Amino acid sequence: MKLQTFIALLSGVILSATALANQPNVLFIVSEDNSEQIGCYGDTRVHTPVLDTLAKSGVRYSRAYVPYSVCSPSRAAFLTGLYTRQTGHIGLATHRFAFYKDFKTMPRYLQDAGYYTGFIGKTHVNPESIVENYVDYRGIKSANFNSTFSIIEYAEQARTIFENAQKADKPFLAIINYSDAHRAFIGKSKAGYPTKMVEGDIPPLPWIGCDTPRLRDEMRNYLNCMNRLDEGIGLVLADLEELGQRENTLVIYMADHGGDFPRGKTTCYEGGVKVPMIVNFPKSFQKGHVEDAMVSSMDILPSILKEVGIEIPKELVGTPLQDLKDPKTPRRKYIHTFNTGSASVLLYLTFGIRDEQYKFIYNPVRMKNGVAISRYNNTKIPMAVWDPAYVDPPEFELYDLTQDPYELNNIANDPAHKAKRDELFKAMRDFQNEINDPFLDPKNVDYYVKEVQDPKRHPKKRSREVWGHLEKFYGN
Repeated sequence: MKLQTFIALLSGVILSATALANQPNVLFIVSEDNSEQIGCYGDTRVHTPVLDTLAKSGVRYSRAYVPYSVCSPSRAAFLTGLYTRQTGHIGLATHRFAFYKDFKTMPRYLQDAGYYTGFIGKTHVNPESIVENYVDYRGIKSANFNSTFSIIEYAEQARTIFENAQKADKPFLAIINYSDAHRAFIGKSKAGYPTKMVEGDIPPLPWIGCDTPRLRDEMRNYLNCMNRLDEGIGLVLADLEELGQRENTLVIYMADHGGDFPRGKTTCYEGGVKVPMIVNFPKSFQKGHVEDAMVSSMDILPSILKEVGIEIPKELVGTPLQDLKDPKTPRRKYIHTFNTGSASVLLYLTFGIRDEQYKFIYNPVRMKNGVAISRYNNTKIPMAVWDPAYVDPPEFELYDLTQDPYELNNIANDPAHKAKRDELFKAMRDFQNEINDPFLDPKNVDYYVKEVQDPKRHPKKRSREVWGHLEKFYGN
């Protein structure tokens, strides 16, 4: 090779490395099982100055949603940028639900682009390899539902990612998964957090639809989980600042789904699918802006890819959140949600769609809602106060979210709203066609229900077996 050619190639490598080092870092923080109980969302009982400050100097999304209000499917969606009905991951990884093939995930996109990747907390998708194989640093794999790991340990693990990336002269992707608000609602951890406690009698969230002394106890501990989450995030951001990386880091915070209470987690109701979301990176996002357009966790991956300069694949269904700065950018007309109950013992199939004002829910299989019963039993709520329409839902539900934000008055059979019900049902079916949803076919619905109800057809633990519906629906 001629000397001039070699020097030119070497210069190109150095320039590429320099350009890479100047790329923005990405810190993606995901909390588990919490709704909008944060100060900047109007909750005055919690103490969340860190998240409040992130919102004050960033963008707070007032109508952010996830497509499935259970952990594994929600994570499968934001990690791939695809709906669970597209990837096959329609239930909990712990119950052997899985992707039907190796989809490309967030860590792989960024590692392939030269980023140093770190992942803290549970993966909770199946197979884990589609994430784990593309992570340079792995910390705290435990689910940590009982807060056996301190928020200090999370911060230490995060700092290791930041420091390792600096040593490698690379930007980083750090994904931190906090489990604080997951049941069993640990009010104060063994390490002594949160330092500022919520005390007193705490009425339940209004969308739960009932009230008991035990539920009030859980609510108090749940809010203390939010305080601890905020303190934990504060430790991470303080280290980022100390290392001189804060200004060049895109920070995204969101919850994987709503709180684990009746009519929340595992449902298509607002209490399950509506989540807090904050993005902070003044270079590309407005400071102190409240975005009222409907957004989705499906928008997270496209937003990250756009910010770091990676071409967004055409198959991704979300829209970069940066684009909303332009008033000419089309706003999302509908939010689409879905749930199977996520485990065989919690089988219940439900589909949701909402527009600017109305929510429509379709329950295609006439059966008791096992998930609803489990939510009531978790908190030992007496049957006398159970909502019959939640335990045994009708085929169609329609709610005017302006007049009925807690979805307690079903107007699906009101002749005055038939046109709206029909419009949303058609939009739901059109969407199912668009994403090639296998559940559009009633025969597939029947197959799925029978498979999940029959233990003999379940994959065996500690085996490589998969659910039969993956092969039937996706041809693998």
